[in-house]
Amino acid sequence: FPQNAPRNRLGLCMWMTDKRNPFTSRTMVNRLWEQLFGEGLVETLEDMGTQGAAPSNKDLLDYLAGQFRNTDAWSVKKLLKEIVMSATYREDSKVTPEQLAKDPYNKWLERGARVRLSAEEVRDQALSVSGLLSNKMFGPPVMPWQPAGIWHSPYNSNDWEKSKGADQYRRALYTFWKRTAPYPSMIAFDGVSREVCTARRILTNTPLQALVTLNDSVYLEASRYLAYRMLRESADKKNAEKVISKGYQLVMLKPVSRPKLEVLKHLYDTAYQQYKNDPDQTCAIIGVADSHDNPSTAAWVIVAGALLNLDEVVTKN
Repeated sequence: FPQNAPRNRLGLCMWMTDKRNPFTSRTMVNRLWEQLFGEGLVETLEDMGTQGAAPSNKDLLDYLAGQFRNTDAWSVKKLLKEIVMSATYREDSKVTPEQLAKDPYNKWLERGARVRLSAEEVRDQALSVSGLLSNKMFGPPVMPWQPAGIWHSPYNSNDWEKSKGADQYRRALYTFWKRTAPYPSMIAFDGVSREVCTARRILTNTPLQALVTLNDSVYLEASRYLAYRMLRESADKKNAEKVISKGYQLVMLKPVSRPKLEVLKHLYDTAYQQYKNDPDQTCAIIGVADSHDNPSTAAWVIVAGALLNLDEVVTKN
């Protein structure tokens, strides 16, 4: 803290929350920068004092903090607009060997940031592209699907009761969260247990995350409905390449490249041959014996699941 900062607890709290204090705007700028780039201008988001890391670009931090406090009048929207429209934010995330050797952690922002989506964003994105996401706002928390035996309340014997209808597809923000028994798929993606205050999440990449998005019932159901949507919105549902192109467009908002198209087409052909000779597995992957219970649709569910698991889908480039 600066030398003029109060030394007693009450005075320090009042000083930090005073909007005239530059420390407030610097902290806010650093937090928003971390959300966009994956790492703050001050890496130690939880400690911007003398015990934390020094700013990687102090002049930039001071400029944005001053702009946020004075010119933008504390408008978060204006601050975010300035950052995302900058040439720095729009840099290509591809890295050359020279760049990697010179700046392996991209401290100098020579290339675009690659940031894995948060636990909540990964789930919400899968529900959104599949058409399942509920846009309902406000209200009490909900209980979407989770494996049995995880959530125990010895002191009151409460059980996890899966929400009905569209409530189970609400944004992850509304998921019921109990300390010591957090929602399991979010923990796999570095969600927090909320037993203690966490100022920032340290993102990891582990094989368990791929197992979640491939096998967790929420993502399997999202894969089913994405497959149905691909077939429904494709110009020709009998043309595998057109269905794949539509699915990739829905997920990535850009055309699929020829090499990726061929890989996904091979995946569809392989899955179709498997399910064509195994009606029980076909019904299992669809989940119910209805009009979708056929080998072709089951194969499309596999392709949709692969799309939702692409690195470029769960990573912001």
